[in-house]
Amino acid sequence: MGLPWYRVHTVVLNDPGRLLSVHIMHTALVAGWAGSMALYELAVFDPSDPVLDPMWRQGVACFGFGAFHVTGLYGPGIWVSDPYGLTGKVQAVNPAWGVDGFDPFVPGGIASHHIAAAFVVAGTMWYGSATTPIELFGSYSLSMGSGILSTGDISKS
Repeated sequence: MGLPWYRVHTVVLNDPGRLLSVHIMHTALVAGWAGSMALYELAVFDPSDPVLDPMWRQGVACFGFGAFHVTGLYGPGIWVSDPYGLTGKVQAVNPAWGVDGFDPFVPGGIASHHIAAAFVVAGTMWYGSATTPIELFGSYSLSMGSGILSTGDISKS
């Protein structure tokens, strides 16, 4: 089914122009695929049924997989290196939810920040697909405030 990745890299390794162009083309192909899939998912999006909506299901799947993978409950964990970045290993990490989570040298901070960010993204995907902004916040028209602005009856202090 083609050459393995290391074979392709050894072919273009001594030609920087080709190496760069191959990677730029790969980036363009991946970005084009992701963009076309996003447009497809928006085309089949049905806000009346949020549970069967593919964007909601993907958010739930990504959140669950990421939380279990990073913490090591179901998966290897994350890469933890020594302070100099010379050696390291993949290990399970307990999330640091307290003040220690903001220390850049505590691996648990990485886990807790990724889990919290995934929770916010999953919540945004849910509320973005379950209801429209008008249903969520109510309608607002710019003409509602035009009476005050046009009369000039704003009291001056």
